[in-house]
Amino acid sequence: MKTNRQILLLFIAYTLLLSNSAFSQEKEQKSFKSSGKVYGNVFANFHHKLFSSKNQSAFAVDRAYLGYKHNLSQEFTINLKLDIGSPNQDSKYDILKRYAYFKNAELIYKKNKLQISFGLINLYQFKIQEKHWGYRYIYKSFQDKHKFGNSADLGASVMYKFNSYITADITVANGEGYNQLQADNAYRTGVGVTIIPFKDLTTRFYADYTEKSEIQSSLSAFVGYKLKKIGRIGAEYNYQMNNKFKADHSLYGFSTYASYYVLKKWEIFARYDKLWSNTVQNKGLDWNINKDGSAIIAGVQFKPHRNIKIAANYQDWYPYAKNLENKSFFYLNLEYKF
Repeated sequence: MKTNRQILLLFIAYTLLLSNSAFSQEKEQKSFKSSGKVYGNVFANFHHKLFSSKNQSAFAVDRAYLGYKHNLSQEFTINLKLDIGSPNQDSKYDILKRYAYFKNAELIYKKNKLQISFGLINLYQFKIQEKHWGYRYIYKSFQDKHKFGNSADLGASVMYKFNSYITADITVANGEGYNQLQADNAYRTGVGVTIIPFKDLTTRFYADYTEKSEIQSSLSAFVGYKLKKIGRIGAEYNYQMNNKFKADHSLYGFSTYASYYVLKKWEIFARYDKLWSNTVQNKGLDWNINKDGSAIIAGVQFKPHRNIKIAANYQDWYPYAKNLENKSFFYLNLEYKF
């Protein structure tokens, strides 16, 4: 009898606890006010070709983003972003074209250590590297520049932060990018792990897999270190097997970069990239010889406002093919956002 009474009291206490918890959550949801904001970002520049008999110079707007983010609740957010620019820049004619298309149209669920995204989503493949590089408006990160992957795509992703040291992410996407339609049943599956052993050191390892006529797979490793109030340094190595699903067509590359804070609003930066490919059997040259090469980017950045960046810099590209000319440019880049 005493045991039954104790069970009854425990049941009543548990019921009251659940009721109180549900009431608190309902009250919390009622106190939440749905809100949103419009945001935008523009990458513009003036550039002039150096060491050439051809006087090539121009003003340009490489990219303009316009977006809207709306918080439906404490857990759910909708993010819509338009990308106004050239979808591809493989030829000199592409920079004359301008298109507006969605880069993001995603629903994001975020609670505690878990984040789930669905729709036209941002990918995690090189976001850490891009953020650590810090000068996306001047030059793309290595994997983005050489098309090892896409910055956004149609699909779903899950990211979970186990603790302050380890975060893991899994993505399943079409693999065609955010400006292409899915034309087959192949999906690109990517897995990444970000490890922060201590506050200022970040490492990341990533691998993906896509199967069509051949299996294409990418591997990357990154390490970055922030020097307190001084600057930052970073390095990454990248490999892609069966590029564009062609057997025995592999790409390799690495990128190293550093920045140094001269004054509160001034910093200098430098970067070195190298891209190379393998030699296909029974052929004398590397299959990607016309695009293989190395690049140097170096300059100074001034930040007059927290939403405005200006950078004077030197950029070059030295192709490994002997029949191609070296390209050297002076750039004045500008980023402004709201």
